[in-house]
Amino acid sequence: MIKNITIIGGGSTGHAAAAFLTGRGFEVVLCDHEGFEKELNDIEENGGILLRGRAGRGIYKIAGVTHDFGEAVGRAQLILVCVPAARHPEIAGRMAPYMKAGQSVLILPGNLGSFIFRDVFKEHQAPEDVIIAEMEGNLCPCRLTAPAEVTVGLPIRAKKVAALPGSKTAEFMKRNEGVLDFIANKHVLEGALLSDNYVLHIGTTLLASSTIDEMGEEFILFQHGLTDAAVCCTEAIRQERIRLLAGLGMEERDSATEFFEELRDWKNHPEYSVFRTLKGPDRLKHRYIEEDAAACASMALSCAARLGIEMPVLKSVVTLASAVNRTDYYGTGRTLENAGYGMDMTMDEIIAQLT
Repeated sequence: MIKNITIIGGGSTGHAAAAFLTGRGFEVVLCDHEGFEKELNDIEENGGILLRGRAGRGIYKIAGVTHDFGEAVGRAQLILVCVPAARHPEIAGRMAPYMKAGQSVLILPGNLGSFIFRDVFKEHQAPEDVIIAEMEGNLCPCRLTAPAEVTVGLPIRAKKVAALPGSKTAEFMKRNEGVLDFIANKHVLEGALLSDNYVLHIGTTLLASSTIDEMGEEFILFQHGLTDAAVCCTEAIRQERIRLLAGLGMEERDSATEFFEELRDWKNHPEYSVFRTLKGPDRLKHRYIEEDAAACASMALSCAARLGIEMPVLKSVVTLASAVNRTDYYGTGRTLENAGYGMDMTMDEIIAQLT
């Protein structure tokens, strides 16, 4: 079993992963640039990270914190990249010069970041046996709730992963056995399209814009945003995704709409009590829109266009998000075309390459 893990990302997911994996017996170093100096200093000053919520409770003294990417990457057998999708090009560039043979990279949430890391690592001539994989969804829903303190909203369960290409997934899981309970996806596109975030977040956030403006940092989507209109929007996008998945020979794993209905049923679903306290988004330029619209939603629309399948509701919310945030999420997003899969390729040919 591997021992040395580096986590890139000074935010809430990085804190949660560092504490959780330290608790599982790994030597964990947390790294990010100097913009996260306060967060990393807080960990040292507090003697570790306080983990709260549904992933356990305790103070975990991690092996170290650093701003030195060379040191952090060079020591690791496995590197977990826990940053928003917009930072993937930056982080891939910082890591690439220091990658060594036999290392693995896991991006969480994946958000098709493997395409970015593949291209940057190739440009820097990183060792060919470095395996790049991504996780379907995030490690856990979590927030920084105090200095060196992270609260986790749901238990950390088995996580679905795929390498790029998928033929390397088994080797990735073998190298990193015991880190988490891994389940193999066929390819990274499967994880991206089945991730629920783009179904749950974009439309509901847009519909709650006036409430977000009024409440700011006190807004909690999973309390204040779960209106009947939000559930209807989510179900419409869900039905579009079901049609897309059918066109790809895939099936939905669970219902995003049912999850929202359970969240609204406080009496019969107390298991979500911590999750319901997780704040955000506090503005429309938030990862619930910027990340989900540019990554998995854009890829879903791109795949649908390639197959001749209409997704008018998802297309509308991405278009509206682009207008209000003055960003062309689809044009600059993670589409098949932008990932290098030209219009001359069929979906079958693309999936064959990814697998």
